[in-house]
Order: sequence, then structure tokens, then C-alpha cells
Amino acid sequence: MNETKRFKCSNCGEENPRKLHEEPDKTQVLYYSMQGAPVYKKRIKCGNCGLVFDKAQ
Repeated sequence: MNETKRFKCSNCGEENPRKLHEEPDKTQVLYYSMQGAPVYKKRIKCGNCGLVFDKAQ
């Protein structure tokens, strides 16, 4: 069966994907693209409580 990974806020327990926003973590550059633009690591921000956490959690 094909399952998608769902994120859950560890602070408030929010699971709604419309409330969990993916944003770049500009403190950690993964690599530079062929055009020279940096590609940043992604992190998740909860729209309910404002907690910012890594996708790896």
C-alpha cells in the first residue's frame, strides 16, 4: 500500500497539512545548484502554535 509521510507537531499535536507549512532553513545549505543558487534544508512550521521543527522528526 502506498503511504505518504504525515507530519505531526510535537507541541500541540496538529496533523492538518494545511496548518503545517514547509519553509527553507537558511542556516543550513545542502548544496549549490548548477546556476549557483543555494538549496536549503527544509523545516516545518506549525500554523497553530508556531513551533518550528525539522522534517526528520
